[in-house]
Amino acid sequence: MLVNMKILYATETGNARDVAERVARECSRQSINKISLASIDAYDARQLPKEDKNILLFVCSTMGQGDPPKSFEKFWKFLLKKNLPLSTSLLNLKFAVFGLGDSSYEKYNFVAKKLFRRLEQLGGESVIELGLGDDQHFSGYDGGLDQWLETLYVKIFGSEFYREKIIGFKDKLDVCPVEVSVVVRDGHGDGVGSADGVNDDDDAPVETRRGVMRAVDSMATEEVSDDNNGTYWRALKVMKNECCTSESAVRQVHHIELDNRYTDVHDFSPGEVLEVLPCSRSAIGREVLDLLTNSIVVKDGDNGYRAILDAENLVVSVSSSGSSSKNSRYICRAKYLVAYFLDCFSASPRSYFFEVCAYFAKDPLEKEKLQHFASPEGRADCYQYCQRERRSVKEFFEEFTSVKLPLEWLLHVAPKLKPRQFSISSSPSQHKNSDGTHVDLISITVAVAKWTTPLKRLRSGLCSTWMAEKLRTSDVVYARVVKSGGLPYSHTGSMILIGPGTGAAPFRSFILERCSRRNFDDKILMFFGCRRKAEDNLYETDWENVEKWSQGNIKVVTAFSREQENKVYVQDKIRGDSSKEVWDLISRCEAKIFVAGSSEDMPARVREAIRDVCAKEGGMDKESATRYIAELEAKRRYFVEAW
Repeated sequence: MLVNMKILYATETGNARDVAERVARECSRQSINKISLASIDAYDARQLPKEDKNILLFVCSTMGQGDPPKSFEKFWKFLLKKNLPLSTSLLNLKFAVFGLGDSSYEKYNFVAKKLFRRLEQLGGESVIELGLGDDQHFSGYDGGLDQWLETLYVKIFGSEFYREKIIGFKDKLDVCPVEVSVVVRDGHGDGVGSADGVNDDDDAPVETRRGVMRAVDSMATEEVSDDNNGTYWRALKVMKNECCTSESAVRQVHHIELDNRYTDVHDFSPGEVLEVLPCSRSAIGREVLDLLTNSIVVKDGDNGYRAILDAENLVVSVSSSGSSSKNSRYICRAKYLVAYFLDCFSASPRSYFFEVCAYFAKDPLEKEKLQHFASPEGRADCYQYCQRERRSVKEFFEEFTSVKLPLEWLLHVAPKLKPRQFSISSSPSQHKNSDGTHVDLISITVAVAKWTTPLKRLRSGLCSTWMAEKLRTSDVVYARVVKSGGLPYSHTGSMILIGPGTGAAPFRSFILERCSRRNFDDKILMFFGCRRKAEDNLYETDWENVEKWSQGNIKVVTAFSREQENKVYVQDKIRGDSSKEVWDLISRCEAKIFVAGSSEDMPARVREAIRDVCAKEGGMDKESATRYIAELEAKRRYFVEAW
C-alpha cells in the first residue's frame, strides 16, 4: 500500500523530535512509502488545504503550564486565522497527533489537545484518536506511544507490516543516518593529532557540538546558527562561586556569578533563563578513553570494523550518510565527540539504543536480553534496569561486554548532551556598565542534585555537580540567555511572588531590578520557604536589605518547614496571617501572581492555597474560586515556572 506521510514535530528539549524520528524510521521500512520529516516551523502552513495525497502526523510537546515550543507558534497562528471557514478549510486533510507531556501539571498535553481539536474544527479527518505520552508513566512517553503506534501502523499499513517490519525487525538493522570515517596519515595508528581541520583550541567543547550538529543535522537548527542576536553559546568566565547553604543542609546551593563584559549579550529581562552547556576541557579523562577503547569500534576499510587502538589521538570525519560534500563534514578527535556531544556518563539511553545494541551483541544471552528490553513487552523490565536506576551508557557497556558498537551508531543512538536551564537571579540594571549600554554580570542559583537509587547507588546531576564542585574563578562556562524562557517581568504593578528553595532565584532578579530602578510605589509580597533558617535561608541578607530600602512596600514572608514540630510551608503562610494581604493585592491592586520552584506538588498546593484565600476573603465557594484563578491565568495574572 502506497502511503505518503509528512511528519512534523514541535520540540523544545528534543523529545518530540526523537519520537518523530522513530516514526519516520519505522515507516521507511516499507520501501514504497514516501516519508518526510521536518520541524513544524519549517512547514508552510498554507499548504495544509492541499495535502490531499499525504497523511500529516504531528508530534508536539507541552512545556510547563501548557506552553508550546517556540517552533509551534507560527503554525498555530495560521490555524487561528479568522478567515479560515470552520468545517471546510481542511476537508482534504488526513492527520494524526501525538503529544508529549507531564500529567503532574494541570495543563497536561495542552498543546497536542488544542491542535487536535482545531484541526477537527477546520474539517480535517483524524486517522486515529489523539495519542498522549506521559512523562510520569514508568517507561516515560513510550508507555503511551507503543500502543498508539501499533494502532496507527495496522490502520494505515496493515497488520502484516506491523508483524514483519516492527515486531519481526529485531534481527535486522536500519540504515544509520550518521557516517564516520577515520582520518589517517602515513598509515600508522588510528589518526593524527595535527590533521587538517581538527579543532584543538579552547573552544573545542562548543565547536565540537556545533560542528557535529551541522554535519548530521541532529538537533534544533537555532543552536547552530551564526547569528549575532545572542542565541548562540557565549564563553562566560566565573567571577564567584560560593555555597549559600551550611554543611548540615540536605542540599547544597551555590550562587554563581559570571563575567558578561566581553560578550555581545548586551541586555536581558529579569525572569529570563540562562542555558548552560555542561562541559569543560577537564571532561577529557580516562573514562572517555576507556569507553572508546573497550566498547566502540570504527570502520576498517572494506574489512568491516576494528577496535580503536589509540583513543587519545583518534581523529574522525563525521557527516550524514550519503553526503558527498566536504563542507558537510566535521573533523575532530573522537574523544571530543564523547565528551562534548554525547552524555554517556549521566543520562540513561532509550529503547532504540537497546535495539541497536542487540544487533551488535555477540553473546546470545546478551542479545536476547537486549531484544527483550527493546520490545513493548520488555518496557517494564527496561525501566527497572535503566531509568529507575539511571544507568548510564558507560555502565551499560560495563555489563554488556559483548556489544562492540560502531562509532557512528553511538553518535546516533546515545543520549545527547543537553543544555541545562537556570533562572537568572541578578538584576540587569544593577550590573550595567558606566554608560548603561551593557550588562556586565549574570548570576544564577544552582542546587546540587544528588540522590540514591532503589539499589542504593549514589547519583548526582551532571551539570549541577560540575558547576558547584568543579568550577573555579576564571574557569569558562558556555551559556546563552533564552529570551523566550522564564517568567514575564514588568517594571510596574504589584506582585505576589512565591518561590521556595531555588524558586527564589527569578524573584531575586525581579526585586533587585525594582530596587535598582527605585520603583517602590507598587507593593511586592514575597513568600520564601526552606527547611531551616540556619541551613538554607537563601539570600537572607538581600531580603532584609530590600525590606529596608522599600520602607515596607516590599515584604518577604518566610516559611521554615523544619523549625517546629508541625511542618510549615509557603502555602500555609499564604492561608494564614497573610491571607487578607494576599486578597487585597489580588482584588484591589490587581497584583500578578508568580510561582517558581519544584514541579512535584508545590505548584498544586500553592494554587489550592490561593483558591482558599479567594474563597475565604472574597466570599466565594470553592468552585467559584477555582474559576476565578482560571480567569487570572487567562488575563495573564497567574504564572508558574516549575522544574
